[in-house]
Amino acid sequence: MKIYNMTENASPLGQFNCGELCNSICCTVENGEKNNVIAEMVLYLLPGEEEMLDNESDWFEIFYETTDEIEYPDSWKGNVYYIKCTNPPHCNRRLRPIQCRSFPLSPHLDKDDNLHLIYDEDDMTYQCPIISEKRDLDEDFLKKTYKMWKRLTEDKLIFDLVKMDSEKREKRKIDYKIVFSQ
Repeated sequence: MKIYNMTENASPLGQFNCGELCNSICCTVENGEKNNVIAEMVLYLLPGEEEMLDNESDWFEIFYETTDEIEYPDSWKGNVYYIKCTNPPHCNRRLRPIQCRSFPLSPHLDKDDNLHLIYDEDDMTYQCPIISEKRDLDEDFLKKTYKMWKRLTEDKLIFDLVKMDSEKREKRKIDYKIVFSQ
């Protein structure tokens, strides 16, 4: 709960609801299409995050796949939980997943394992106006999101995931912009 509390009131554009720019596309993308394929928005949960949602279920579906079925770090064993919102963009914002709290940013570790926040543009099925219009992000949001990921990457499983994703970006030569680091 401490991690969730860290970003409770943080928002990419401060007091402005960024969902008003795009009609909450990051929540409702499952209603859209890309290349004539229905895009369905599901988010994986970080290890242990599913426990935060144990007694909630009126705004999402939760399911899992095993680490044998999908590519996750070797240190990840067993089940990986996913969430799919059933009434987007209406959710219990107090319990929204880490990925929602940090969007449009993702954690990235450089070759020396220094943490940076970058725009989350990899494999997106929609265009986020914050990214495409290069909007300035709220300083409080940047600091809280960085602090949250700094703490999260102290966990070996989460560190391994962020490192794996970072190495994939480097290997595929994905152009990314560092938005915040300390």
